[in-house]
Amino acid sequence: MLLLRAYASIWDFVNTIFGTKIPSMPPNTYGFIMAIAFIVGFFLARNELARKTKLGIFPRATKEIYEGQGIMLGDVLLYALIGFFLGLKIIGFYLDSSSFFTNPQRYIISMQGSMPGGLLVALVLASLTMYNQWKNKKNPPEKKIISNNIEDRIGDVLVICMIGGVLGSKLLDTLDSPETLSDFLSDPFGSLTSGLSVLGGLFTVSILLIGYAIKNKIKVLPFTDSLSPPFFIGYAVGRLGCQFSGDGCWGIPSIGLTKPSFIPDFLWGSTYNHNVNREGVLIPGCNEDYCMKLAEPHLPTPLYETIFVSLLFLILWSLRKRLTVHPGAITGLFLVFNGMERFLIEFVRINNKYNYFGFELSQAQYMSIFMILIGAGLSFWAMRRKTDISTIQN
Repeated sequence: MLLLRAYASIWDFVNTIFGTKIPSMPPNTYGFIMAIAFIVGFFLARNELARKTKLGIFPRATKEIYEGQGIMLGDVLLYALIGFFLGLKIIGFYLDSSSFFTNPQRYIISMQGSMPGGLLVALVLASLTMYNQWKNKKNPPEKKIISNNIEDRIGDVLVICMIGGVLGSKLLDTLDSPETLSDFLSDPFGSLTSGLSVLGGLFTVSILLIGYAIKNKIKVLPFTDSLSPPFFIGYAVGRLGCQFSGDGCWGIPSIGLTKPSFIPDFLWGSTYNHNVNREGVLIPGCNEDYCMKLAEPHLPTPLYETIFVSLLFLILWSLRKRLTVHPGAITGLFLVFNGMERFLIEFVRINNKYNYFGFELSQAQYMSIFMILIGAGLSFWAMRRKTDISTIQN
């Protein structure tokens, strides 16, 4: 069954389906599914921000752009960098494919490849860009007014979430598991494919987004309300990346636990054959790049989270219009739901325990308690607060 094994890269999945023998190379499964999670989440976030712009909660805005300005050095440098990377890797692969197949991921994120090839393609793309801009130059440049509403700036939010999420996730993970710090320092990019703390990323991104909203004079609570439900569906999809790659986020061993009759076998125990972490014991007769499986079945907690968080998303998404007149209510419920979900799932996950105030809990559980308290207080305050958008029809 497809759910009973892991796939380090999407090509491993393709090989399983079609019987092909494509090498296990990028894109890796975890990163590919995380990209899908970002796309789904930001599609919904943009629509929600646009809805509130139409309601007048966020003001409409425009900005001026100029077309036909001639040669723009920034654009030329950007295309030169893109060309350098493509030439470095593609021509390098053509000249020495063995370096790629030895370690595809390291090949892509390092300076391995053909340096002359990179410089050549960089020169070609930069020259084509300069020629195209010179050919389309207008005197004077043509001024255009384009929309610059909050939903049009979703790209800024995406960049903040990607950078802040990854760095915050890795930072908290190294605090919880100090042994991973050496892996991060020795291979910063490669180590980002696993061992990430979702709560660390969430807290870091939250701080950065609130700062972004304040700096740009965006109403903070309607802004966070718009982003909270999409985070849940993005998280639900992202957890599938953990499950299908076998990145170590599995639960405790299921042997010895009593399985309820209504739960299918694949939701009760998995040995994560071919997991990307290469943990466990060798799979007999395996000739793939990833040939390890866990010695005993473990609870597939990423699947539990996907199911649970999807339900929480549906609840928040169904309440968002009704609670538009109470800015902060959706954000507060999100914190409560997120904290409850993570607090409960930690009981069946493999994690480090810490003893504070007489309680033996994981780092994530202590953080979850904090989230629940803050969220409950915020929701209570928001529901009682009179707002200046109370007449808005949903």
